[in-house]
Amino acid sequence: MADSLPIYVPALPARSSALAAYAQLKPWVRAAIAPLWTIPPRTGPVRLLGHRPTVPHDRNQHALAAHVRGRTVSIMRAQKGLPAWVDAFHVEDEAWPVRSGLWNCLPASPLRPVTGTERADWQQEAAAEVARASGNGLGIRVRVPELPDERRSEAVRSMIDRIRAGGTVPLDLLLDLGDVTDEHHRADKWALRAWDLLGRLHRWRTVVVLAGSVPCSVTDLAVGAMTEPHRFDWDIRHMVLHAGAAVVPRLTYGDYGAQHTRGADRPTGGWSPPWGFLRYTTERTFLLAKAATEGEDRAAGVRSLARQIVETPEFRGAGFSDGDRWLEECARGTGRAGTGGVGKWIEAGHNGHMTYVARQLTDTG
Repeated sequence: MADSLPIYVPALPARSSALAAYAQLKPWVRAAIAPLWTIPPRTGPVRLLGHRPTVPHDRNQHALAAHVRGRTVSIMRAQKGLPAWVDAFHVEDEAWPVRSGLWNCLPASPLRPVTGTERADWQQEAAAEVARASGNGLGIRVRVPELPDERRSEAVRSMIDRIRAGGTVPLDLLLDLGDVTDEHHRADKWALRAWDLLGRLHRWRTVVVLAGSVPCSVTDLAVGAMTEPHRFDWDIRHMVLHAGAAVVPRLTYGDYGAQHTRGADRPTGGWSPPWGFLRYTTERTFLLAKAATEGEDRAAGVRSLARQIVETPEFRGAGFSDGDRWLEECARGTGRAGTGGVGKWIEAGHNGHMTYVARQLTDTG
C-alpha cells in the first residue's frame, strides 16, 4: 500500500487491544488499509477530541514523553513498515513531550502526523515541519459534528496557506463525522457539504470520511444480554454513493472499528466497570453481548454469550479472521486463552471487523 491509496481507514486508539488486532490481520487486509491511530492521554480527566484544556492536564513532561514514545514504538511495531496516521491531540498540551516522544521518531518511519484547525499554531507548524522532513505527508483532521459552513472552509484555507508557506507537503483530508448512532442523522449531507467546501481548497492526496456507530454507553443493558445497534457508519457510504460518480471516487471509507468514538479519550489505567462487551460485525449491525468481568460464574457466562454469537447465521467461521477464531474457541472451550477480558474482547472485535470491512469494500469496489 506504500505506493497506492488505502481502501479503508479505521480510527483506532493506540492501546494494546487495537494494536494487537491490527498486527494480527491477514497480510492482504493489512496491505489494503491504513489506520488513523490516536494516542490516549497518560493521566488526568477524560479528554474529548477537539477540546483544548485551558491549562495542561499532565504536568510531568518526562513521564508524558515516555508515554508518547512508548505508544509510538508500539504503533511502529504493529505497522511493520506500512503507512498510517498518528494523532497526538490528547497529549499536545505542550510541545516538548510530543516532539520528543513522537515527532522525532517519524522521519525514520512511514507514519504521518496529524493536525487540525483547533490545534495550537505551534502544533500545526511543527506537524507540517515533521511531514516535510519525512516526505510522508500530513493528515488534516476536520471534525464535522454538524452541517459545516463557510467559516469551516476559511479556517482550513488559512491553515493550508500557512503550511504551504513553509514548503510543499502532501496533504490528506480526514473528515471526522464522529458519533452517528441515530437513524434520523443527516451525516451523509454533512459529509457531502464538507467535501463541497473543502475539496476545492487543495489537491488532496487522500480524502477519508470517518464515522462511528458503536454506542458510547449501553449501561441500561443487563449483563448476559445482547443488543444489535445499526451500522449507520456503513450506511453513510451507501448514501454518498448515490451522490454521483464525480464525488465517490475521491472519498475513502473510514470508521472507528468495532469500538465507540471515544476509545482514545480516557487515560491509561484507572477504574473500569465490572463488565464489557463481546462484539461482532454483521452486514448491517453490530452484535454487542454484555459480559461480566468478575464473579464465580464469569467464565461460563462469557462462553454462553460467545456461543450465541457463533451460532448466529451471520457468523463467518473460525477461518475468516483471528477474531472469529477466538470467538469460536471461546464458545467451545477449545482455546488456550480461556475467556479473556475486556481487552481481548475488543481485540477480537476489531480484528474481525477490519477483516470484514476490507472484504466488503473489496467485493463491492
